[in-house]
Amino acid sequence: MESREQLSEEEVSRLVEEQEKTRRATDRSYIYKCIAWIVLILLVSYIASTIAAPRHRPGRSEMTRSISNSKQIYLGLMDFEADFGHFPDDVSAASKPALSSFRGSYSNDYLGQLIEAGYIKDETVFFAHDKRYKQRPDGVISPPSRVLEKNECGFSYVMVEEKGKRRGLSTADNGGIPILIAPLVNQWGSCEKKSYDMRRVYLRIDGSARQERLTTSDQKIKIRGGKTLLETGPATVWDKLHPEVLLPER
Repeated sequence: MESREQLSEEEVSRLVEEQEKTRRATDRSYIYKCIAWIVLILLVSYIASTIAAPRHRPGRSEMTRSISNSKQIYLGLMDFEADFGHFPDDVSAASKPALSSFRGSYSNDYLGQLIEAGYIKDETVFFAHDKRYKQRPDGVISPPSRVLEKNECGFSYVMVEEKGKRRGLSTADNGGIPILIAPLVNQWGSCEKKSYDMRRVYLRIDGSARQERLTTSDQKIKIRGGKTLLETGPATVWDKLHPEVLLPER
């Protein structure tokens, strides 16, 4: 039986020290690997959540607000029609002295009848976002001259020409005809393209508020069947009527 070589105390101490260094190095390597994995997992999770999360589009939230406002205006229009037989126009303006000044060339003029006649109390519902303008309704509706002043209305208002005369719409007309549109830049239906991310808002006679994409060529509201919203003639909601579009006063 061979005898084992005896290690000196110094050699044993050195061997223990080397083993301890090796153990410490292994522990550090393990910790570093754990940290690296944690960082990698967090990074992958962040990238995945960024890709999955919908992009924040301020125009979409403003569009939702405009749709909500148009529906509140619609309630006032329904009450107005119940008493006058139609939506605001020159006939209703002439029917009461208090409304006589609420007629003219702009949507502000006729929509102001809803406030002055008491059907809508809050002027701020007439706000519709338009990136070209910053002013909002100030909520002041007295005296009458303060109702829907310049830059306080964001919606265009639609009436129709029939047999050579302009009149207000009513629920007796085609339910698909628009009453309010935002934000228009001209009477032919072209819209400001950046406000709602290439979409526009309009309220129909049937009470539904829609948002539709714009055509890329002329920024008009495209609807089903390849038509645009204000396009007239056969196979459109207008039939023999012709839209009379009043823009907001700016």
